[in-house]
Amino acid sequence: MTYLHEDRTIWVTGAASGIGKAAAEEILSEGGCVVGSDLPTADFAWAEGVDNMRCVTGSVSDVAHNALAVETAVSEFGHLDGAVLNAGMAGRIDLFDGDMEFFDEVMDVNVRAVILGIRACASAMRPGSAITVTASTSGMRGDPGMWVYNTSKAAVINLVRSTSMDLAAKGIRINAVCPGPTETGMTTRFEGELYDDMKRRIPLQRWGNASEVAAAHSFLLSSRASFITGAHLPVDGGMSANSGQFTPPPFSL
Repeated sequence: MTYLHEDRTIWVTGAASGIGKAAAEEILSEGGCVVGSDLPTADFAWAEGVDNMRCVTGSVSDVAHNALAVETAVSEFGHLDGAVLNAGMAGRIDLFDGDMEFFDEVMDVNVRAVILGIRACASAMRPGSAITVTASTSGMRGDPGMWVYNTSKAAVINLVRSTSMDLAAKGIRINAVCPGPTETGMTTRFEGELYDDMKRRIPLQRWGNASEVAAAHSFLLSSRASFITGAHLPVDGGMSANSGQFTPPPFSL
């Protein structure tokens, strides 16, 4: 049996929970080795005793942490073949009098840290390697009250487009995965009426789960996506296909 990530080492940021955890588990199930990174406060209990996984903690906004993750991949497994730059943060502030320090923090984690991750990866990767970045369908559209998050994810999508040109010269691919509403710890605040309202806007009439987003990352990292770079792939149940003028019809069998 051939595994999708056999003899490959992949670095996953935000790997302790949510989409990052699901991506790490998917890669491990496909024969890969994983270096998972997350904040010092993160709980990596799920990874204890996993032979092909190493964990490092720190901030993705820190150059030294990115270097440590890459060094760990090379020293522990011999090479670095891929990265899932997934760590991020969300939230909202008022457009007119919100604290701009929050804007700076979101851009630091969601955009600057991705650039640092790309730089760290590119120095160690071999031709044929690949990077994926967790963006969002929020980066493809506008949402009321979410201007900070939407701006950061739009920046990530175009960052992926732009850096794909430079990375191609090194034989490295990069793509973005754009989740729609996805059930993770970050989205637990969407409850009750708001949860149901968002579900009605999705043609497949449900929220996604982290493993479905992880599967998209896994595919784009693999040799099966060897001629795909600079793309952004929505994983949103068809939500981004809708113009927004009409609510999709109810699901029926």
